[in-house]
Amino acid sequence: MKQLELYGRVRYAVINQGMSRRKAARMFGIDRRTVDKMVAFPEPPGYRRKKAPARPKLDPYTGIIDQILEDDTKRLKKQRHTSKRIFERLRDEYGFAGGITIVKDYIFTARQRQREMFVPLSHPAGHAQADFGEADVIIAGIQYRAHYFVLTLPHSDACFVAAYPAATTEAWLDGHNKAFTFFGGVPLSILYDNDKCLVARILPDGTRQRTRAFSGLQSHYLFEDRYGRPGKGNDKGNVEGIVGFARRNFMVPLPRFASWDAFNAHLEEQCRKRQRDVLRGHRESIGERLVRDQEVLADLPPASPPAIVRPSIARRSSSSSRGPQCRQPHSPLLKSVSQLLYRVTPHLKSTLATVGAPGECRAFMTHNVLHRPLRHPCPL
Repeated sequence: MKQLELYGRVRYAVINQGMSRRKAARMFGIDRRTVDKMVAFPEPPGYRRKKAPARPKLDPYTGIIDQILEDDTKRLKKQRHTSKRIFERLRDEYGFAGGITIVKDYIFTARQRQREMFVPLSHPAGHAQADFGEADVIIAGIQYRAHYFVLTLPHSDACFVAAYPAATTEAWLDGHNKAFTFFGGVPLSILYDNDKCLVARILPDGTRQRTRAFSGLQSHYLFEDRYGRPGKGNDKGNVEGIVGFARRNFMVPLPRFASWDAFNAHLEEQCRKRQRDVLRGHRESIGERLVRDQEVLADLPPASPPAIVRPSIARRSSSSSRGPQCRQPHSPLLKSVSQLLYRVTPHLKSTLATVGAPGECRAFMTHNVLHRPLRHPCPL
């Protein structure tokens, strides 16, 4: 404690009061070099090595250890080398004559260097993240496992939430439509995971091949799509956090509503109410920061003019690898939209949205209200 107090007094005298270092050394009874060190470091730096310690026995084998650790990154986590196993291999296969302790110390330091590092993120205004979550809800007296769409603007932490009986392609499209209307514009880019309703294939070079319906949505709204690494939820940590927040705060206790419309009206009201909150680390409310997001959002496009759907839309998309939920809208005989993809109830309100210029339009189906779980594909 005395040393820290002395540090503060010496630094204050030299830096703030302009006392010379020679005079400070005489006044406080310390060496001039100690004064130099106190001015250079706000706290005692402790012992510092000028060069790495010599390891005459281990140094010839560090390249082998590094290669083993590098190869392990491509192996199953539960089947990687332990420090003991690496020591045994060095001893038996390479004639290492040292002890296990220096091997363990080196491996510990090497693994610390391999660890993924995280830094505080700075989110520019106008960009978004999107994902789906799950929660139980009671609609008209029947309990459902709801799938709720979440779109967030990380700069302001504003969010939009809408619930559906299933995370289908139609739910993705309808969620985007409602979110863009809610925020009054289109984000410059949206970060996604690699959901099969959006991504048909990931090519060897990492390029995502979009599904037909999602390509039509993107072509209509003209936003940039970005994707996180497979299995790395922290790439879109903002929306992942809001997915959990919405479940704990908007859907506890178990929501009970007469219809999906009423439930979604409640979720939208909760999103608006949340904009009054001031989050930790910020001095402005979510709504005040949302203004900066809205200033750079792109304008909503005008409604597309009526156009004839090309017969190529009728072909079944190759992206339907997650069962009937992710099949793309198709209509070989241009049947009514309510017969596309699923056997649905008369309560299903559907619209056929067309995007693109006349003569070169694309089509996708959106459901305004989904009242029952959709399980069976409709025979065409």
